[in-house]
Amino acid sequence: MVRKPARMYRNLAKKAYTRREYMGGVPGSKIVTFDMGNLNQEFPLEISLVAEEGCQIRHTALEAARISINRRLMGSLGRMNFYLKFRVYPHHVLRENKQATGAGADRVSEGMRLAFGKAVGTAARVKPGQKVISLFTFHELEEKAKDALRHGAHKLPTPSRLVFEEHEVHGPITGPVAFVREEEPEPEKEEKAAEGAAEGAEGEEKGAEKKGAEKKGEEKAEEKKGEEKKEDRKGREHRKEHRKD
Repeated sequence: MVRKPARMYRNLAKKAYTRREYMGGVPGSKIVTFDMGNLNQEFPLEISLVAEEGCQIRHTALEAARISINRRLMGSLGRMNFYLKFRVYPHHVLRENKQATGAGADRVSEGMRLAFGKAVGTAARVKPGQKVISLFTFHELEEKAKDALRHGAHKLPTPSRLVFEEHEVHGPITGPVAFVREEEPEPEKEEKAAEGAAEGAEGEEKGAEKKGAEKKGEEKAEEKKGEEKKEDRKGREHRKEHRKD
C-alpha cells in the first residue's frame, strides 16, 4: 500500500502509466461498484459533480466518496428514488521507490534517485471540467441530493461544482416512491410491541406468583421455628419438675 501522503500523487505529471501487461503485482481497486440505486428507472434531473482542476484521484478517495454519498442517499431518499453513477475509473498505476526509513537509514540504503519504483496503487486522471460523479433523481428531491454530493466532494482532492441537467423521460413520470426506512415496517413494529407487552404481563404474573410462594415459604418457616421454641420450653419445664422431685 501507499506510504506517502495523498498530496504527492495529486498533481498530473508525466505520462499515464496504464499498460498492466508489462507490470506484475498491481494492487486491486478498492471501489466496490460504479452504479448504485434504481438502475431501471428514468429520472428527469441529473446533478453532476464536476472537477474544476486537473488532478489524480486515488481509488481509496473514490471509494470514500462513494460510501459517503450512497449512505446519505439511502437514508434520506430511499433506494428507488435515485441512480448514482461514477464516471471515472482508476486506470493509472502509481509507483513508489520504497526505501528504508528511520534512524541511520541513509547509511543502510541510499537508493537510486528517480528510480522506476514498484506499483503501490491506482488512480483516476481527471481533466478540468470533467464529470466525476452523476446523480439522477426527481426534482422534488433536489436539495437532499445536493447535500449528499457536497459531502462526497470533501473526499476528493480537487475543488468541484455541481452542474444541473434535465432529461426527457419516456413515458409518464410517476414521482418519488414513498420512502419508509428499511429498518422494520410499522405493522411488524406494532406486533413486536404487543408481543413484548404480553411477555411483560406474563413475566409480572410469574413474578407475583413467585413472590407469593416465597412469602408462604417464609410463613411456614416461622411457624416451624415457633413450634420448635414451644417444644424447647416444654422440655425445660419438664426437667425443672424432675429436679424438684
